[in-house]
Amino acid sequence: MTVPSAAAPSRIRPGDPTRVRYLVVLLLGLAAFCAYLTRVCISTAATTIQSELGLSNERMGSVFAAFSLGYFLFQAPGGWLGNRFGCRAALPALSVAWSLCTLWSGAAHSVGSLWSARLGFGLAQAGLVPCCSKVLADWIPESGRGTASALVASSMSVGAVLASGLTAWLLPAAGWRPVFALYSLAGVVWAILFFAVFRDRPEEHPWVNASEAGLIEAGRPPHEVRADGAAPADRRTGLAVARAMLRSPSLWAICSQSLFRSFGYAFFITWFPAYLQYAHALRVTEAGMLTMIPLAGVVAGSLAGGVIVDRIMRRTGSKRLSRSGTATAAMVLCGAATLAAAWARSPLGAVLVISFGSFFMGVSGPCAWAGTMDISGRYTAIVFALMNMAGVVGDMTSPVAVGYLFSYVQQSAGDWNWILFLFAGIYGAAALSWAVLDPSRPAAGSEVTPS
Repeated sequence: MTVPSAAAPSRIRPGDPTRVRYLVVLLLGLAAFCAYLTRVCISTAATTIQSELGLSNERMGSVFAAFSLGYFLFQAPGGWLGNRFGCRAALPALSVAWSLCTLWSGAAHSVGSLWSARLGFGLAQAGLVPCCSKVLADWIPESGRGTASALVASSMSVGAVLASGLTAWLLPAAGWRPVFALYSLAGVVWAILFFAVFRDRPEEHPWVNASEAGLIEAGRPPHEVRADGAAPADRRTGLAVARAMLRSPSLWAICSQSLFRSFGYAFFITWFPAYLQYAHALRVTEAGMLTMIPLAGVVAGSLAGGVIVDRIMRRTGSKRLSRSGTATAAMVLCGAATLAAAWARSPLGAVLVISFGSFFMGVSGPCAWAGTMDISGRYTAIVFALMNMAGVVGDMTSPVAVGYLFSYVQQSAGDWNWILFLFAGIYGAAALSWAVLDPSRPAAGSEVTPS
C-alpha cells in the first residue's frame, strides 16, 4: 500500500474525524518535557558543579542568570523562526540546538565555558513556547485550546520534577557530565520524531481526513482564515504591523498580566523557602518540603483551568468570559488567599491558604495561552514571544525586589506579612490587566487588507 505524501494530502475516508490533532498535542507535551528535563537538571547538580569547577555562589548565580538572559533576548527571533520557516523545521532545529548546549554544558571546564553554554541554551529554548503556541493555533479548534495549552504547560512541570529526582539518583553513580550527555539525547530523538510525524498545517498531513481538517478549520476565529480556508493575507509592511501591535490595548494587557503572574510565580521558586524560615522560624528541610505544596497547587490549577476555559467557551461562545472572565476571577481569588495567609495561625495553615491561591494562579495559565492565540491571528509566534518576554521581566525582577524587601524587614524589625501584602497587590494588578483585555480584538488590528 502506498503511503500518501504530505505534499499531496490524502483524505483517508469520509466519516468520523481522525484524531491526529491529539497526537500533535502529545508531541508538544514531549517537547516541553524534554526542554525542562535539560533545563532543571543543572539546579540539582549545582553544588557538584561548584565543587568540581571551584565556582563561588556568585559565579554559579551568574551561570543561572545566563539562561534567563538568552531566554529573554531570543523570544521574538524564536517566534519569527516559526513564522518564517514553519514549526516543522524550527522546533526540531531548536531542540537539537539546546541538546548540543546541554552536551556543551557537560563538557565545560571553566565558568566562562559553562556560562556561554547556558546562554546558548537559553537562546535555543526561547523559541519553544512561541512555536508551540503557533502549532496549537494551527491545529486546535478555538474551543479546545485551553485544555491543549494546559497539557503542554503541565508537561513542563513533569519534566522539572523528573529532572530533580532522576538527576539526584544518577549523580552519585555516574557524575554530572555523563548525566548531561544522557539528557541531551532526549531532545535529539524528539526532533527526529517530530520532523517525521508533524506537518505545519492539518490539510498537509497524510493521516488527517477531511472531517478532521474541516473540524479544525471550522473552529478557527474569523481573523485567522479566509473564505478559501487559506492563511489570511496581510499586505501591510512589517513596520505597519509593529505599529498596530504597539497601539493595541489587547497586546499591552496580555503582556501586563504575564509580567505580574510571572513575578508572583518566581517567588515560589526563589525566596519562598527563605520566607518560611524567617517568618515562621522553620528549619531548612521543613521549609523545603512545604514549598512543594504551592507548586503542586499551580500544576493542579493549570489542568483544571484548561477544562474550565474550554467548557465556558463551548457553552457561551464568549472569549471574554472564557478567557478574561475566568482569569480575572482566578487572580482575584489568588490575591485574596495570599492576603488571608497573613492571619494564619500556623506555618502549615499559612502555606495551605497560599497554596489555595496558587491553585487559582494555575487556573489563569491556560487563559493566557488561549487568550494570546485569540489576539494573535497569523502572528501567533511573535505575539506569544512578546508576552513571554514580559513574563521573563517578571521572573528577573521578582527575586531582586523581594530581596530588597527582605533586607528592609530584617533591618527595621518589621512585619514579615509585608511580603504577602506585596504579592496580593501584584495579583490584583494581574486581575486588572485581565479585566481590560478583550480577546476578540486582534493585536495587529484587521488581518486582511482589501485588494
